[in-house]
Amino acid sequence: MAFDPATRIQEFLAFGEFGDVNPSITDSSTYTFLSPEKMEELFEGETEGCFLYSRHWNPTNKYLAEALARMEDVESAQVLGSGMAAISTTLLQLCSAGEEIVAGRTIYGGTYALLKNLLPRFGITTRFVDVGSLAAVRAAITDRTRVLYCESISNPLLDVSDIPALSALARERGIRLVVDNTFSPMILSPLRLGADVVVHSMTKFINGTSDCMAGCVVSSHEFIGRLNDINAGPSMLLGPVLDSFRAASILKNLHSLHVRMRQHGANAMVLARRLSRRGLRVHYPGLEGHPSTRCSTAS
Repeated sequence: MAFDPATRIQEFLAFGEFGDVNPSITDSSTYTFLSPEKMEELFEGETEGCFLYSRHWNPTNKYLAEALARMEDVESAQVLGSGMAAISTTLLQLCSAGEEIVAGRTIYGGTYALLKNLLPRFGITTRFVDVGSLAAVRAAITDRTRVLYCESISNPLLDVSDIPALSALARERGIRLVVDNTFSPMILSPLRLGADVVVHSMTKFINGTSDCMAGCVVSSHEFIGRLNDINAGPSMLLGPVLDSFRAASILKNLHSLHVRMRQHGANAMVLARRLSRRGLRVHYPGLEGHPSTRCSTAS
């Protein structure tokens, strides 16, 4: 049976402690332990399913993370206070001083500023390339490269990345492929196409109501565990936690995402065609002749 992210989310059942059809919201900053031994195990990373401090995890955020992992058909996820929090913690986990990132040159402006202006202060540099050209990507990778970063559909020019080809190149060179899938939740599943880590700004399509900031990282259980490590994980120590009330609201909205994405696509196609007929230059992958529809990556 083909993978259907909408069905996977609809089948996700998370009940509150009193049988609530929507999980209860945990409005607590800290938690109790029945024994000091359990707390020690948690600090040593030996215990799962226990909560210590809401900057680390809370039950409401866990519910949302589990639903997002089902949507992307992968083991684990982490929810954060913004898309930029998701991107920055991911890159800080994967890169150290003296190492490099190769990134698409048409990525979101905030991400570009992070890579171009802030990360070099910590010794992490970036080479920006046309990710539509595998030759250009291959030429940019060096022995210091640790991450190949792209957007599945770029913001705002809507360039479409050839994720399977980029994944094959990343594996060939022993680096991680990180994909921002903000513009195409449920349309594309980058992890199924070979990406190692997927990030989203849930502020946009996933939440869908323009009333909050939120982000997520979706990846293997091992990677999410390292992000949340109590002693060294950037999502734990930098404190970009998502408020539990917002997590509960996004979880409710997630159940209508498949309907909303279909309508977004239909609306966008109507606008793209009408603007194109008026002679305006339109960047939309659904239009015939858009460069990304030809998958013209150079080998």
